[in-house]
Amino acid sequence: MVTIATDTVKFSYGSAPVLYDVTFRLETGTILALVGPNGSGKTTLIRCIDRILHPEGSILINEQNIHTMSRNDIATTIGYVPQNGTKITAATVFDVVMMGRTPHMSWRLGEGDINRIEYAIRLLNIEGLVDREYNELSGGQQQKVLIARAIAQDPKLLLLDEPTNSLDIHHQLEALATISDISRSTGMTVVMAVHDLSIAARYADMLMMLKNGTIVAIGKPEELITPERIREVYGVEARILHDPEAGLIVAPLRAVAGVAL
Repeated sequence: MVTIATDTVKFSYGSAPVLYDVTFRLETGTILALVGPNGSGKTTLIRCIDRILHPEGSILINEQNIHTMSRNDIATTIGYVPQNGTKITAATVFDVVMMGRTPHMSWRLGEGDINRIEYAIRLLNIEGLVDREYNELSGGQQQKVLIARAIAQDPKLLLLDEPTNSLDIHHQLEALATISDISRSTGMTVVMAVHDLSIAARYADMLMMLKNGTIVAIGKPEELITPERIREVYGVEARILHDPEAGLIVAPLRAVAGVAL
C-alpha cells in the first residue's frame, strides 16, 4: 500500500519554528501513534504529510515526493481527519460521507461508490444518523462521520489528528478497533496523533515521541513507554501497569518540577 519516508523536515509558523529535522521511515500497513506534550508538533507533522502545509525537507509517499503529486493523487492516496471537525453547511450525514468518494468519481455516483459509502457507514455504526443534518450532531457524532468519510475515500494512508478527542470511552474503543481492523485487513498505513498513552500503546504498532518539534524516540510501545521516557517527555512521574487484556496502562502520579516542556 503506502510507505512514508521523511528527511530533515522543518516547518515554522512565521518566525516560530515548530518542527526540526524530522526524519523517519514508516513501512506499509503500520499504525504509528504520534505522542507528546501540547505544542510538540504532532498536528503540524500530520498537516505537512497531507500537504496542507509546505515544509522544508522531503516527504516521500511510496518513494514519490508529495510536492510532485497532483492534488487528485493526494486525495486518492491520503485520507485526513482533522482534530476540530469541519465546517459543513446544509448537508446530511450521508452527503458528508459521500464526499469521501469525490476523488474517485467522474460525473455521478456509481454502484461501487454507493457500496463503499454504505460500508463506511456500517463500520462506524452511524446508520441511524444518515438523514440527520451534520451540523445538528454532537461533536462526538461529527467525529465518527468524518472518520466514515475518510474510510469511504478508500485511502492507502489514513491521517488522524486526535481522532478520539470528542468521543466517549465506548466510541473511542469502537472507532480505534475499526481503524485497526481495516489496517490489518487491507494494509492501510495509519498515522494518528494521540494524547492518551494507554490508548496509543493498545492500538499502535509504533510510537513516535515528539517534544519541542523533534523526535525524542521512535519504536514499539513496550520499548518507549517507560517511567524514564514519560518523565523526560512529559515531565510527569508515572507508573506503568501491565494488564493481560488491556496491555500497557500508564498511571500518572504527579508533575515533576523543573522539567522543561
